[in-house]
Amino acid sequence: MVLAVLLLLSCTHVPLPFHENILANKSYVYLFFSTEKECVENQLDPDFFINCHQQVDFYKNNIVVIMMTDILWKGTYKIEGNTVILTFENSYEIPDGELIFEIINPSRLLLTENGTVWKKISGNSIWH
Repeated sequence: MVLAVLLLLSCTHVPLPFHENILANKSYVYLFFSTEKECVENQLDPDFFINCHQQVDFYKNNIVVIMMTDILWKGTYKIEGNTVILTFENSYEIPDGELIFEIINPSRLLLTENGTVWKKISGNSIWH
């Protein structure tokens, strides 16, 4: 009986936690507009272009770069289970010096502080 329970438990599929290599050399975006056309149409001043998205780029060796507005912030990241912890120097955009994402799946991340879903960039455009 005990052997049968052990065999059954050993066959039960439990998802493994994600590892750093699942994010290395990948970029994710949160789009403020649905299409590039909509973004362009919402530019109020022809001499000043507002960002249409936010972007986070993960690199090897746990280096991360994030653009929240128009400034790039460089830091590090680590993965604990399905949680990605980004660490930066404190700034006005990242006052606590930390952002936390939850990995929904390999193509979607959830920024926990505001519930936004960031999508993996595939191809050469953020609009795909």
